[in-house]
Amino acid sequence: MKKIKDQQEQPDELSFLKDNFRLNSTGLDNDIVIDIQDAIGREPSLSIVADNVQVDVENGIVTLSGEVSTEQQKDMAGNIATTLAGDDNVNNNLSVIQSDNIE
Repeated sequence: MKKIKDQQEQPDELSFLKDNFRLNSTGLDNDIVIDIQDAIGREPSLSIVADNVQVDVENGIVTLSGEVSTEQQKDMAGNIATTLAGDDNVNNNLSVIQSDNIE
């Protein structure tokens, strides 16, 4: 009997992504970019900053760059990219822009 429960590293709320996106059926870097950009644009917590997030893919390695407003947004974008591109295939280089009201 096989036990396949060790893959709970991905947040449950993102599991729908694997069913709703192309998941790079061609394996092309451009497909990965499109899937991640689409998923980020659809995520309500990222909708305000989605245009600020740049997604680059080279040889299957995703690099996120740009600016977001909170650590939560940075983490969510990284989680989305990891869900679609796989563990160890994402460099989350997003910068968090601090507002004047943060201590």
